[in-house]
Amino acid sequence: MRFSNKVRSVILFIVITFSSYIGYLLGNTFCRLSLNENCNLTLTSYIFLANAIGIIGTIVLINLSEKSITEWNQNFEEE
Repeated sequence: MRFSNKVRSVILFIVITFSSYIGYLLGNTFCRLSLNENCNLTLTSYIFLANAIGIIGTIVLINLSEKSITEWNQNFEEE
């Protein structure tokens, strides 16, 4: 079984939204702690890092759940 592209895009949109916010909070906090004048690079790097981790993790979890649902259905049909 595979999730539809619409469901995948909604899930990825939600993950990107929340991970961007988390990256913004992290970048803003660490920039204020280091007393940097120019925080754009720090902010951008934390947002990029949080998005990369979130997207990769979500894709892995979606693929694993599709695989486990397929195996569950195959085992259920065999019985």
